[in-house]
Amino acid sequence: MTADIASYSDRLFEGVSTEAPVIVAVSGGSDSMALLQFAHVWAQKHGADLHAVTIDHGLRPEAAAEAAFVAGVCAGMGVPHLTLAWDGAKPAFGIQEAARLSRYALLDDFAQDIGAATVLTGHTRDDQAETIFMRAVRSTDKDTGHSHTGDGRGLAGMARITTLMSGTSIVRPLLDLSRQSLRAMLADLGQSWIEDPSNFDETYERVRVRRMLEKDDALFERLLRLGKLSARLRRCQAENAARYLEEHAAVEPGPVFRLALPADRATPGHPVFELAVQVMIAVAGGQSHLVARRRLAPVREMIAGFAAIRPGGKDPSVTLGGAVIGCRAQADKGGKPERAASHLVFVRERRNLGSLLLEPGEAALWDGRLHISNGTTATIFIEPAGRQQIAEYEAARGGRYKVALRRALLSTPVVHTQETDHALPRLPLVESGNLPRGLEVRLAPVAIEHFCPDTDVALKRWVRSLDSHASASLQP
Repeated sequence: MTADIASYSDRLFEGVSTEAPVIVAVSGGSDSMALLQFAHVWAQKHGADLHAVTIDHGLRPEAAAEAAFVAGVCAGMGVPHLTLAWDGAKPAFGIQEAARLSRYALLDDFAQDIGAATVLTGHTRDDQAETIFMRAVRSTDKDTGHSHTGDGRGLAGMARITTLMSGTSIVRPLLDLSRQSLRAMLADLGQSWIEDPSNFDETYERVRVRRMLEKDDALFERLLRLGKLSARLRRCQAENAARYLEEHAAVEPGPVFRLALPADRATPGHPVFELAVQVMIAVAGGQSHLVARRRLAPVREMIAGFAAIRPGGKDPSVTLGGAVIGCRAQADKGGKPERAASHLVFVRERRNLGSLLLEPGEAALWDGRLHISNGTTATIFIEPAGRQQIAEYEAARGGRYKVALRRALLSTPVVHTQETDHALPRLPLVESGNLPRGLEVRLAPVAIEHFCPDTDVALKRWVRSLDSHASASLQP
């Protein structure tokens, strides 16, 4: 590896653009220090504008000294370095997950500041095997709600490229390299690194798993093979589900989402259809993860039992993942509904809806569903509509909103501005064309768009296509 580090770096960073600055995340550990060496050689060869960043989570007193160590190494290499701190109160529980989210948020913010499109991280094949093992264990835990539970998606492990909602790409060039080989390279180069004491603390699950895998090479290799096969399967299912959604899903003012059932009614247990349902729930409900596939049982039962409902009876519905899901029949030419279900409808449930204040130039995610960017010169306030508000708005406008399901109005966003020439608030997902110039609203379900691995790109592409759908009522 050290014999020709330049040519090896070309393979590691294949596809990484040099047209914008590139950030390398460096903690001072062996993996990130090796990544820094590779990235520095690659950047010099190709003229890339490389920036190193160290995150100080404020959790250990040694962190400041470790950041200073990295800064010194970067200064010797001529690589600009910056330490970013995770400020504020820390949670009492789930500290590792909170630290991970804060780390990516800080890196993403810095990337936006300098116009970078790529952040490089030093995850190795050791990290990959550990991740796959831990997700496999969790997949049998019926109490967890993570998206990989019960459907095998998480067994794909970490993707080489993961895209954040902002568009910043997290690239992991070292996933095929072992920690041992990287340390051997650093030793040959005479480059030291820092040992994080938490890497020896067996109160952490990952440390316990690491110790176990160090003693079982066969299991280690099987986990990596499982990850590659699972990634291929996940990509295939995502592409097929996206194709199904393109052909059978629709969005209407409200928003109200519809998904046609397969013509042969063979829905229960079909992985592609059920992934499409999971995505529709995420788009309508806005939660941070796809609902676990095992939790779709009430939806399967609702579809299967629909034919037994008497004509004229109330259409059934279930609530799942922040969405209310209903079962409907398509009316025949005579106006009488068939007794077999023809499609599902999805709307946001009326619960846990918050408000949002955006100053000029600010952008934020509302309710895990909508990305709202305030390019106006006025302060914008977004809140969910109430029954009384809707009644007042409709009375003032002289007519009811054209929404297929009235329930959708109670979870739709209402946009208030400081303008005096527009008496009524705006409902961007109900009526198009009346938003103030500069205010942009788009569908952006966090479960699809945040930390989107390259295996799921087809699903993200489908979500983005909704904004151009004529019936979405987003933008004129």
